[in-house]
Amino acid sequence: MKLEDRVAIVVGGGSGIGRASSRLLAQEGARLMVCDIVKENADKVAEEIREAGGEATSFQMDMTREEDCQKMAKATVDKYGKIDILCNIAGGSMGLNIRDSLVPFIEQDKQMWDRLIDINLNGARNCTKAVLPYMMEKQYGKIVNTSSIAAVNGMPGGTDYAAAKAGVIAFTKTLAMEVAPYGICVNTVTPSGTNSERIRKYMVGDQPPEQQKRSISMFAEPEELAEAYLLLASSASDHMSGQNIIFGVPTQPGPPR
Repeated sequence: MKLEDRVAIVVGGGSGIGRASSRLLAQEGARLMVCDIVKENADKVAEEIREAGGEATSFQMDMTREEDCQKMAKATVDKYGKIDILCNIAGGSMGLNIRDSLVPFIEQDKQMWDRLIDINLNGARNCTKAVLPYMMEKQYGKIVNTSSIAAVNGMPGGTDYAAAKAGVIAFTKTLAMEVAPYGICVNTVTPSGTNSERIRKYMVGDQPPEQQKRSISMFAEPEELAEAYLLLASSASDHMSGQNIIFGVPTQPGPPR
């Protein structure tokens, strides 16, 4: 198994890409701390992993609260003795209806801007800040952040989201330089589209059936994206750091993943 004896934290592990990644990392031998703001979702995924023969614990947290992230890191070390892997997957737009979340920059207020930055950039910052001392002490670590194709291509109506996700890429590249002497690798996965109900509704809309099939065929399944997190969490990527893996077909400005 690729992650035998490794301890992994997956932030946003209760659904979507996070759920698929949690299950795959556990399948490859990692002991999991499944973290999510929705306790029931984290509990369910941890139970699924245990039922499959893996080892997992759930932890409810709000990644925008620095104290929650510190508690998460301590709880992981108290439970498993170390932290080898951090996958920062949680993020997204303000609401479940993506179209309602897209607002031209001139109409955005600062509260909206700050909230999107908080969810999509500060959350990754807080979680990383919490686990780094433990990784630096062990002289080993794998940190995998999550951006969006919006950071690369732009996204009309989503300047706040795109700016936050672009910040994740810059954060990754710079942090990778700083922590390289400690044996810590930091990389980013950038999905261009994920096959979820929320994204399908936004991208497909009222397209004719054949066009819908073509559009959906470009979306990556959460389980496919999980393979990228596994690569960056495993020894296969020991010589990769500061990299941004664009996963998918960036054919147009994309919505929040």
